[in-house]
Amino acid sequence: MEAVVRHRHFTRAAEELHVAQSALSHQIRQLERELGISLFERSSRRVAPTDAGLAVAARARRVFAELDAARQEVDEFRGVLRGHIRIGALVPAGGVDVLGLLARFGRAHPGVEIALREGIAAEMFRRIADDELDAAFCLLAGEVPAGCTVDPLGHDEVVAAFAPDRAPAAPRVTVADLGREPIVSTHRGSAITTVLAGLFAEAGRPLRLALESGDPFLLRSLAARGFATAILPRSLTAVPGPELAVRGLDPAVRVPVALVSRRDRAAPPAARAFIEFVRREAASGG
Repeated sequence: MEAVVRHRHFTRAAEELHVAQSALSHQIRQLERELGISLFERSSRRVAPTDAGLAVAARARRVFAELDAARQEVDEFRGVLRGHIRIGALVPAGGVDVLGLLARFGRAHPGVEIALREGIAAEMFRRIADDELDAAFCLLAGEVPAGCTVDPLGHDEVVAAFAPDRAPAAPRVTVADLGREPIVSTHRGSAITTVLAGLFAEAGRPLRLALESGDPFLLRSLAARGFATAILPRSLTAVPGPELAVRGLDPAVRVPVALVSRRDRAAPPAARAFIEFVRREAASGG
């Protein structure tokens, strides 16, 4: 049931579960008869969960999470840290070496399997709330949802990136400067576009993006080729890639970098160990 909701596809869900599609379909229909309600809307082209289906899948994820936590707690009593953790990855994240943190934790705890997920801040918050992630490295803009713990890790600056031969002479650019050519940036709902939309609103101008993308190399390439101005975290302009001319914003904008996790539900041992590991590394400057 939960796998079908996640994949929106019976065949892919059956492949993940290593069962025949016909057997899976039969089990779902039997569950629908027992509950007395449809869990999916089916057509020849798609399978979409109903509101009841989404609710049942959310409860199923919580049950799976509790079972996994129970297994990990038993291993903890035996002095062995095993299990798996699901981490929302933001690479890079200001001055935080996320990949280095993950590598060091993996070496310290080889029995823990680490799964990474990409996404904007709004998506990370939703996945944490739905028990799809144990923790996520995020850039923050605005309020963090209730029930989350925020461990500050640093800051990143929001900057404008230009082709070297098209950059303004001034070290900083205003909203008026940005309105002179197309703008590309991360997806709406990300911290970067949330901040950018706020700056445009304060200036009484609509924010129009020529492209929203989660691919930093694509955004950098579009700026470097002179197609558009890319609005990015400064950390993304510092990694190897197409040559850019970077200008700060006026007024300057810095956004917090943090590890976000759930506060209102006990994390399994492997997730607790990872969160504590990140906290120790942050405190030591690692």
